[in-house]
Amino acid sequence: MFRRVTHCRGFTLLEVMISLVILAIGVMGIIGLQTSTYKQLQTSQNYSKAAMLASSMADRMLANQDQVLAGAYTHDSGDASSTAPSPNCASEACDAAQLAAYDVWHWQRELLGVDPDNENRKIPGSLPAASGEVFRDGATGEYLILVRWDDDLDGDVGEECAALDPAAVQGEDDLDCYALNLGCLGGACP
Repeated sequence: MFRRVTHCRGFTLLEVMISLVILAIGVMGIIGLQTSTYKQLQTSQNYSKAAMLASSMADRMLANQDQVLAGAYTHDSGDASSTAPSPNCASEACDAAQLAAYDVWHWQRELLGVDPDNENRKIPGSLPAASGEVFRDGATGEYLILVRWDDDLDGDVGEECAALDPAAVQGEDDLDCYALNLGCLGGACP
């Protein structure tokens, strides 16, 4: 009279819970992958920005080589001035020395993420905590353009740069850096 059920259909609560745990672990893995991918994308964008900024200064230096050889472009980030040089070479005629001073000032403003034409406007997507310098290697006579920034915004201040010296060991507290070797200009190599 009574029939025994021999075939059960459906899932038990335990099976559903195990499936949810496995799904949750998978979703957490995907979220971690997305976070890592975003960080790497941001780092890649910052290196691209640094390369563009260094190339911008290289173009300015190549267009005004006499002033490069006179040392007008050699500077470090501590030389940056917030006051625009006079005259404004973007709208007025300048001689070569004035153009060099304007180029250095303009480049430093771009590094700081400030619009050179409007002090109150920030440049969107600028490098975080960036600085730059141009110097001449005394041993080789080559001009180097160096851009540094704090990629992860954790307050790094170290200045060891593996891009500048392959033998250097860049530590956790060092800023990220990009170096562009402009070479010798005007046959000025020793």
